[in-house]
Amino acid sequence: MPMAPEVDGEERRLHPFSWLFVLITQLREVALPLIILVLFGRGDWWEFLALVGALLLALYSLIYSYGFRYRIGGDELRVREGIFDRTERHIPFARIQNIARRSNVLHRAFGVTELRLESGGGLKPEAVMKVLRVADADALVALLRARRTATAATEGETPPPLPASEVLLHLPLPELVRYGLISNRGMVVVAGAFAAVWQFSPSQPRNIMRVPMNWIEQAFGEVAAQHYSVMTMALGGAFVLLLLFALLRLLSVLLAILVHHDFKLERDGDRLGAGGGLLTHAHGSARIDRLQMLHLEESLLHRLFRRMSLKTEVAGGVREYNDQSGKLHWLAPIARPADIDRLLAHILAAPPLSALPWRPLHARAWRRRARWPGVFWLMLSALATFWFGPVGLLGLLGLPWTVMSARGWAGFTRYAMDDRFLAYREGWWSRRHALIELDKLQAVTLKQSPFDRRSQMASLRIDSMAADPLGAGIEIPYLPVAEARALFAVLSRRCASAR
Repeated sequence: MPMAPEVDGEERRLHPFSWLFVLITQLREVALPLIILVLFGRGDWWEFLALVGALLLALYSLIYSYGFRYRIGGDELRVREGIFDRTERHIPFARIQNIARRSNVLHRAFGVTELRLESGGGLKPEAVMKVLRVADADALVALLRARRTATAATEGETPPPLPASEVLLHLPLPELVRYGLISNRGMVVVAGAFAAVWQFSPSQPRNIMRVPMNWIEQAFGEVAAQHYSVMTMALGGAFVLLLLFALLRLLSVLLAILVHHDFKLERDGDRLGAGGGLLTHAHGSARIDRLQMLHLEESLLHRLFRRMSLKTEVAGGVREYNDQSGKLHWLAPIARPADIDRLLAHILAAPPLSALPWRPLHARAWRRRARWPGVFWLMLSALATFWFGPVGLLGLLGLPWTVMSARGWAGFTRYAMDDRFLAYREGWWSRRHALIELDKLQAVTLKQSPFDRRSQMASLRIDSMAADPLGAGIEIPYLPVAEARALFAVLSRRCASAR
């Protein structure tokens, strides 16, 4: 029977078929090595070893599923794992901050889901329930929310009235197509597949590349036999490149649909949830006050389509689990700038980005930006001239581009601060924005290199309370030293008061 959302203290187990899902998860992690052992083994014992490994994984899945039990107490969740070596964890409801759910095709066929509960810190989730009935998961999530409200009332706080659940953003199919065209994830997948093949069989990529090379040789042979003109060959080559580009973009669109199909950003009281997916549906949720730094991405293609992307860092968990659990990450994979401003205002009561009091960097920031790329082009041109003669002077063409890009970067890069928020933006062709509430500052660092001291400049590094060590913070470079020290003093006081 589905679990009722009240506290009953009864010990519960996972779904009867949970062992199957655990087995599939384990096999997925070792599937490629097992396939290589079977296909490229030189003796029968390789196949036997692969079979033994699969049987051991199946046995582990059965033991894990049978030994996992949980109990709902008055103010905590108790989780017990293991049969021979047992581990029991007591997780207070007040400690659980982030909830992530994940359901693939097999999950939906059995009417189950995977649930992960995370605290505000730590290197792994507080509890990972591999397979729960959907009704049980819904009831447990409702119980956690109810217990938080009851805890606030017990401590003498008056919980604010929670608004009704509402959809803040829903991405239709045309928007996902645009996102696929902008993201270009197809090239990333192709490069990753090529690297994986190279890792397991260094000679295999060469064999694979012989196929298109033979096609190219045959094509050039046909071209030479037909005596086509240079213009015809150039047009043919351009058509082939355009076809490859179109195929990569088509792959990117398909990946965008697979990952973000029916993507919705929803607000349910004081929690924010987002997720989607065609085959595997991943949904993450977190309390709004656990959102840390917000990042906005705006590449050249974003601007051509008049779109932006918005993602967030959430306190709790690390990237190792984020990629698998569906933890709240994307708030808007793609949206119009006006929708981004609306989301910022609705979620954080933040002003529009264009209304912030943006301040520039040091007047000579572009020179510092262009210095080392300029040295690179000079050295490259000198070496090319030494080896190839006057034609090597063409490397000097990189200097005007370096100066132009440095001026463009310095012209756009700004920072802004009001009584609640600190914002930073940088870039030229590709631009990014970062926004953080001052009450969520974790660390502020003032840095000065020898070149900074010579130029009377300094830089600031600002980090949030997000537990992900790979999360990108804010680094404001090339500030006038007096302005940097004044800003550092203000942020340090806010950082100390936030603790």
